[in-house]
Amino acid sequence: MKITTIEVIPLRIPYEDRIRKAFYHFGMNEEVTVYKFHTDTGLVGLGENPGPPFEQNLLDAYLGTNPFDHVMGTGRFNLDMACYDLMGKHLGLPAWKLMGQQVREWVSMGWWMPSMSPEDSAAEVQEAASRGYRGLKCKARAFYDVVEQAQAMQEAAPPDFRIEFDFNGALVNVERALPILRQLEQIPIVKGIEEPIFAYDIEGWRRLHREIRIPFYLHGVSTIFDGPSRQPSGPWLGLRAGDFDGALCSHETIRNALAASWAFAAANTPILLQYVGTGITAAFACHLGAVMHTATLPGVTAHHTYEDDLIVEPHQVQRGFMQVPTGPGLGVELDEDAIERYRDVPAPQWPRHFSVVTLPGGLEHYYRNLRQAERLMKQGVDEAFAPGVRLTEREDDGSDDFDRLWHRLQERDWPLFSGQ
Repeated sequence: MKITTIEVIPLRIPYEDRIRKAFYHFGMNEEVTVYKFHTDTGLVGLGENPGPPFEQNLLDAYLGTNPFDHVMGTGRFNLDMACYDLMGKHLGLPAWKLMGQQVREWVSMGWWMPSMSPEDSAAEVQEAASRGYRGLKCKARAFYDVVEQAQAMQEAAPPDFRIEFDFNGALVNVERALPILRQLEQIPIVKGIEEPIFAYDIEGWRRLHREIRIPFYLHGVSTIFDGPSRQPSGPWLGLRAGDFDGALCSHETIRNALAASWAFAAANTPILLQYVGTGITAAFACHLGAVMHTATLPGVTAHHTYEDDLIVEPHQVQRGFMQVPTGPGLGVELDEDAIERYRDVPAPQWPRHFSVVTLPGGLEHYYRNLRQAERLMKQGVDEAFAPGVRLTEREDDGSDDFDRLWHRLQERDWPLFSGQ
């Protein structure tokens, strides 16, 4: 069996209406690329990635090869999954059979959302719970009061719901992190903190770990290097020292994911799978989760954010667990009608906007967009995680005042303070 051609299918799949504008402001686009790996036996394997198509040289590495050449692949998982789909279809077996021994038939899966207002955060909890999820991963950013967010989510959640906040280092250092984390640990729904401060601050992690009871999760599981290495990886050092309580296997190659499975099992440390895409990628994540011993934290695929997941039969979610597909390969069938529907969807036209950070006392600071606010506030340009801090988006209302502020914000990489 040889891969003869790779059909590249660029799509634009809108996010669900209630979150579409918020996701746009958060810097997310609706591009998705599906790949069909055609073979000389007539079998077709599926892969995908959020965003535009990969460069041709990445695809060329697969042409003329046997899908079995990519067992424990070290290429992009988005493409290697198509090889596992083909191998499984060729043998009449589910993809997990080619990854290891099955340890579970249902994989823990969670909801995902960017940083939103406390009110919208609570609404997302209710939406997630109504669809069978019992865990949610939420971005935590300096322009919202994360304690207020957590309290609102606590009030909206069913009794067995859990939240993980992903700071991406936004708390920066121990001095800033400790007061906020001490408040969060008083809110029962908060069950995990991902990367509260910068990952390289090893001693800072140790200090926080000694002080705070909430589990800490590291972003990264790469504990294995090729051949002899003089420098062990950071995750391996932290794993051995017990400086974190879990880690994200996020978009890792298949080889790295499966290698981490054994290393983390030996350390009795849980893994959170994070492979983002539509229902195709969700199926792939389920197959990985079926064989990875400690993949017990609610995983993230975010396939629920799209208005269509591109597969004929939707994934079943029950009390926070997603069933591993049982059919050959990835076990999902591509919805060809959906493919045609989203092939030539034009990019949405959104009005001009800028971000308004409102600090305690009603003081407003203006940023070009949310990404600039996130980056500069992390650098200390503005007060981060202040009690009651809020971010709103001001859209073009046709006024001279909006036009003047918008143009000034494009001129330099710096916010404007109210009255300027």
